[in-house]
Amino acid sequence: CGLLTVAIIGAALAILGGVLIPVGNHFVEKTIKREAVIEKGTIAYQNWVVPGSPIYRQFWLFDVQNPEEVMKNGSAPILKQKGPYTYRMRYKPKENITEYFDSTLSYSQPNIIRFEPDLSIGLENDTVTTVNLAVVAAPA
Repeated sequence: CGLLTVAIIGAALAILGGVLIPVGNHFVEKTIKREAVIEKGTIAYQNWVVPGSPIYRQFWLFDVQNPEEVMKNGSAPILKQKGPYTYRMRYKPKENITEYFDSTLSYSQPNIIRFEPDLSIGLENDTVTTVNLAVVAAPA
């Protein structure tokens, strides 16, 4: 009796799962098309046109401490790491949005980049001597 009950419940769940998978897939695809496609009037379009929070970018640079010896004698450079130099990027809403017949868009996106001295070690006008990698990597 117990084995028969388990078999019936298992068969019912298997059939229910077989029916719900295509139905679930349909709802997931419909939601993705409604929310993720960038078309006027959708939430995705509004979020795409007007970006969210600012982005912080940090840069570390390597300052060559002995540039004269490197240039004259071919000595190995003595490097000192400087940074981070932190910049806050804030993207403004996209402008000149043009829609094309093949479902593509073109636009321009202005942004504001500001140096953040409180989040940086060093000043924006620090002098840094670096190696010109294009010249170093070029074949002789």
